[in-house]
Amino acid sequence: MVSRKFPYDRRGKYEVGDENGDNTEGQDDVDGPHCRQPKPNIIDTNIPLILVDGIDGSGSTLDKDINEDNLKSCCRNNSSFEYSSSEKYPFPFRGIDLLAAVLSIVFFLFDVISDVVLAEEYYRFQRWIPFVFTVSFILFPHLVLNAINISWYYNDYAEEKKSEKHTKKLVWFLRGFFSLPFMLGPVVRNVEFIYYGFKSKSGSLTESDRRYFYKMVLCENADAAMLRMIEAFLESAPQLVLQIYIIMTEANHDGPLMEIVRPAAMIGSGIGVSWSLVSYQKALRLSYNRKGRKLSLLGVIFYYVWKSCEVAPRIILLSLSAAQFGYHMLVATCIHWILMSLWIGRQNQEMYDKMRDKIVHYIVIGYVLIFCFQNVQKGKTRYRAMFYYFVTFVENIIMLTLWTYFTHHKREWVYLAVIVSVPSCMVIQIIVQILYYKCVHPEHTNIWLC
Repeated sequence: MVSRKFPYDRRGKYEVGDENGDNTEGQDDVDGPHCRQPKPNIIDTNIPLILVDGIDGSGSTLDKDINEDNLKSCCRNNSSFEYSSSEKYPFPFRGIDLLAAVLSIVFFLFDVISDVVLAEEYYRFQRWIPFVFTVSFILFPHLVLNAINISWYYNDYAEEKKSEKHTKKLVWFLRGFFSLPFMLGPVVRNVEFIYYGFKSKSGSLTESDRRYFYKMVLCENADAAMLRMIEAFLESAPQLVLQIYIIMTEANHDGPLMEIVRPAAMIGSGIGVSWSLVSYQKALRLSYNRKGRKLSLLGVIFYYVWKSCEVAPRIILLSLSAAQFGYHMLVATCIHWILMSLWIGRQNQEMYDKMRDKIVHYIVIGYVLIFCFQNVQKGKTRYRAMFYYFVTFVENIIMLTLWTYFTHHKREWVYLAVIVSVPSCMVIQIIVQILYYKCVHPEHTNIWLC
């Protein structure tokens, strides 16, 4: 099997809690960067599949040509797909999954279209610097995003050529066509997720085909969530920081349409970041293909509020501080990025073998840690999470204090809004995070906080 390494995985977990379920230290047990693998195309038709932890060298694996040695190279943390006669399909495609996929498509399109309209407005008003930066923050992230998506398709295509199942060439062409010229990779993945979902529910399928489509549902759901997550931190979060910076630094001569378009674009970016974190968390849990891992609707709501209240103050303070202190804030952010990357490198991860891949991984996760916490190490995460939140909370308080002291907007509504909303979000984050782990986490009965 081709080993495709990337900081996000579609099926194998990388970080877990300890034996007593002690992964309550401020982070979910499957919330973090992983390594993606190609889709399986060879399926044993005798018994159903289920994901279990550990490799003992016995039992059938998902791919017939995988043994104990090479399985460890394609499924991180010794997690593999194995068959069990006890449960066939723990997470069938349901209406709520269809709704989530449709919402992901809507949020993605709204985010992109609103940003494009905003760039057009900057062009119409001949505001060239905001126009260039806004367009750059649209094009570059989506080129990177869809290039990643194409590379995944290429690896899947290369792997599929070795198997008995073959996808029509027209389908491969459409996947590539909509991914690069139109840059709609996440939309394509969500459409495929919906397609496989409906196919898996068909009553005319054989047991082997149903099992295949069920597995593809989990894979496409994970891929779509991964792409949306990447897009959120490459495009949505920086775009939001940029627009707040422009509002705070430039004179207001925008006209009535701009007063509608820019807030809409900012709302789209904000929703995109939070929703991507939730959909990624949900997809990772489903990729385990095991009962007891699924996030309930209430859990999704709590997780969304938690992550929104974690990311929002960070973005607001970074934007306001950049507007107030200019390059000094850029230097401070780069220092945070470097220190977090070094901190990740000190955690003795085993996700990558080559030093080049490790360095890229450290840089990527260090960048993500500018905005929110991501766990990348197995075992207890309590102290790592406490350290990260202590650092970011101190940074937030320092940024808020300095901005409120030096800003010239003390008599404007934004001043009161910031000094009220930012501390409130920080407090709400702590409360909701504790409630999430104690009340709605899938393993909350095994969680202790003291």
